[in-house]
Amino acid sequence: MINESSNMLFNLLVIIIAMIVHQFWNESKPESPFVKKYGILATYGIAILFCMVFSFYKDNGLNFDLRRIPLWLGTLYGGPFIGFLLAIETIFIRIIQGGPGILGSIISTVSLFLIGHFVRPIYFRLKTFNKVFLAAGINMLFSVIVLFYGSDHLIQSDTINFSINYLIVNLLGIILVSLSEEAIRKNYRKRMELFQAARLETVSHLAAAVNHEVKNPLTTARGMVQLLKYDQTMPQEKRDLLFQLALDEIDRVDRVVTDYLTFARPYPNQMEKMDIEVSIKEAVSIMEPYANQYNVQISNHHSSCQCYVLGEPAKMVQALGNILKNSIEAIPNGGDITIKTDLKDRECHIRILDNGIGMSREVLERLGEPYFTMTGNGTGLGMMVVYRIIESMNGKIKIHSSPGKGTEVILSLPAILG
Repeated sequence: MINESSNMLFNLLVIIIAMIVHQFWNESKPESPFVKKYGILATYGIAILFCMVFSFYKDNGLNFDLRRIPLWLGTLYGGPFIGFLLAIETIFIRIIQGGPGILGSIISTVSLFLIGHFVRPIYFRLKTFNKVFLAAGINMLFSVIVLFYGSDHLIQSDTINFSINYLIVNLLGIILVSLSEEAIRKNYRKRMELFQAARLETVSHLAAAVNHEVKNPLTTARGMVQLLKYDQTMPQEKRDLLFQLALDEIDRVDRVVTDYLTFARPYPNQMEKMDIEVSIKEAVSIMEPYANQYNVQISNHHSSCQCYVLGEPAKMVQALGNILKNSIEAIPNGGDITIKTDLKDRECHIRILDNGIGMSREVLERLGEPYFTMTGNGTGLGMMVVYRIIESMNGKIKIHSSPGKGTEVILSLPAILG
């Protein structure tokens, strides 16, 4: 009896583990067609195998176990094809086990599969309590039939108490597993809804921010063009100024759209081996005029070892330029920005340090949000683009900062050796 009780609990434990493994597998590979289609077949198929191998009562061809629970759940949640394969597996294992109870086992397996197939459309329209009630009722019906089929044998073996335990374990098992399956799936749906809501919120904020940043310069450019069109007596010097203002605003729109597209699709079009030092020099060259406006000096201290990484040079320059722009704007009264590169542990490390106003922990936690900006005149896309570009190159970003003590941005990228 001790061995029987242990195998009963083992059967139940195997089914619960199979259910949990399937859910973890499904959540870790949500886009995998194989997991969606065959994940439940693999996990519940293994559960059926272990239940039948470790039957808790075997005597003269009679095998008692909890195989019907994973078969029932597999048919309902996996669909008729998965249920059919699980039924075939159950019959095949039972034939290998042998004994005079094979015919009864085949009939009960086929019957349970057919019932599961036909009640499936109704099952998913029921509330949780009714689902559990239906599953328990059908499972108990089959348990009673199986016991009745082998009743003479059980009485001769003086195992009447076993019959009661068998019914109780089946009843508790199907109730526990059904409730757990429903709870897991309900929580998964809730998490997916929250995730989708968060994505939609991010997109809505991003769209509003981009709309604001695009609309303002377009309005300004339109005003400049209208003035040039209707005021034919305007001096040439003023016309040139208005032309330049219109061009500046169009360039601003171009930068916003470029940042948005990079955020939406950051992965390089063509990966190639590139020298980090070349990208740094180009980014510094682009940002130097802007730094001069703020009276900021940019110093580049490169390593004696050349750092090569895999990526797209233009996007790397864009990421470095965005970081330098933020650093420049964080030094309103003039200061220094230092760039250091080194090769360590097969990684290229780029450190960008400034002696600006720094950031608090609260600001650091929000850094990279598409609608969060410290300057008050941007979309906040800059750092988000940086994160996306570096992640697309399998790199990492660390930022250390304190109010009044400046900021250090560390980019770590896998190095190409040789």
